[in-house]
Amino acid sequence: MASRMWTAGLAAGMAAACLLASTAARAHPHVFADARMEIVGDASGQLKAIRNIWRMDEMFSTSVVLDYDKNKNSILDDDELQAVADTVKESIAEYSFYTFVQKPGGAQVKMQPPEEIRALYQDSQLLIFFEMKPAEPVDLKTVPITVANFDETFFTAFEFAEDGFQLVDLPASCTKSVTVPDEDEAAQQWMASIASLGPDQTVPEDGVNYAQILATRVEVKCG
Repeated sequence: MASRMWTAGLAAGMAAACLLASTAARAHPHVFADARMEIVGDASGQLKAIRNIWRMDEMFSTSVVLDYDKNKNSILDDDELQAVADTVKESIAEYSFYTFVQKPGGAQVKMQPPEEIRALYQDSQLLIFFEMKPAEPVDLKTVPITVANFDETFFTAFEFAEDGFQLVDLPASCTKSVTVPDEDEAAQQWMASIASLGPDQTVPEDGVNYAQILATRVEVKCG
């Protein structure tokens, strides 16, 4: 049930995001995650990894237990948690694992898929952990980056606490700046971007522009 819910829901969200601006503005998430992110580097200021920790909402977590508790003992045993993690990894791979790293000017830093995803069930909620490494060298002393979790289909929403972004093993000179968008202002920006399209341009079909504008994000630089 949970795997079908996530995968089918993502497909439904993608279809919704392909509609016109007014429809996209009405799209809303069905899965919520309290998110934490670690931006990992080394003493020279090189980006080494992005680590994600997601605590999924209780309703979605309950659906996972119902589907994966094969021995019906009301908990998720190690093998059942592994099955959950494998399903999550397969289900969100085509959505870049909801993890986006961007250079100034909008160029995306290509990230390697996580080697593994781990799952834990704690206090009636599912926790997801994984790490992604950059596919290319990123020197934060010369190139700042902006990092965010977002779902371009609007099916999953990520919420960060005030201390939700942490710098790990980077030089003390490195700084972070967190942006929490105002949703009304973000929607206006997205509508303005649609209004500015040229005659030969079309509305983005995957909704990624709007999803990115709405995402809480962190800028990291070491220069």
